[in-house]
Amino acid sequence: MKLEGVTKFHVEHEINVCCGKSDIRELTKWRDKLKAAGLVGQDVTRYGGYGFGNLSKRMEDGTFLITASQTGHLPTLTPDHYARITNSDPAHNLVRSHGINPPSSETMTHLAVYRSLPTVRFVFHVHSPEIWHAKVDLGLPITDPAVECGTAEMYYEVRRLLKTHHSDPGKILAMGGHVDGLLAWAGTADETGFLLLTLLSRARRLLLPTTRRTQHAA
Repeated sequence: MKLEGVTKFHVEHEINVCCGKSDIRELTKWRDKLKAAGLVGQDVTRYGGYGFGNLSKRMEDGTFLITASQTGHLPTLTPDHYARITNSDPAHNLVRSHGINPPSSETMTHLAVYRSLPTVRFVFHVHSPEIWHAKVDLGLPITDPAVECGTAEMYYEVRRLLKTHHSDPGKILAMGGHVDGLLAWAGTADETGFLLLTLLSRARRLLLPTTRRTQHAA
């Protein structure tokens, strides 16, 4: 099993305060909702006990905030639990950031969305067994299973997919080689979060036995 939460790029990180409470208000709201839904967090029975899921927000100056590495176990996050990505060079597997804690291991993946889609302001990476196992029936774009999460290769793979699947203002893709991994993006935090919760509801209906699905629809 490929480990969740293991950073696979070089980080040049400066330790200082990178944001204030107002900067993360929308992220806090949705991180709490997604944690309650089991889409982000930490569970000793899942993924080797590593934390899973991360959220980010594009800032006005072109940088972006992202949840810090291995914060899934925390009930809620403060500005200390975010890093600001100031520059990145996927060709050299390099990320530059600052904050009290270093950035999420999925930073490269978020970067791919922001560089591909200029109108996107929020990217949420979550884990959902229900959605992931129904990804084909749900019609989700799927990354190459051979590409590992959190790598520069995933950066280029996501950018490749987005060239084909970018017409909607908000969208979700499944990470083929990253068990249960999903990526959602949109122009607002609410739209991004509701995309995921709506898809989770659809996936659960698909996974119901046929007779129970009919009764549920009635």
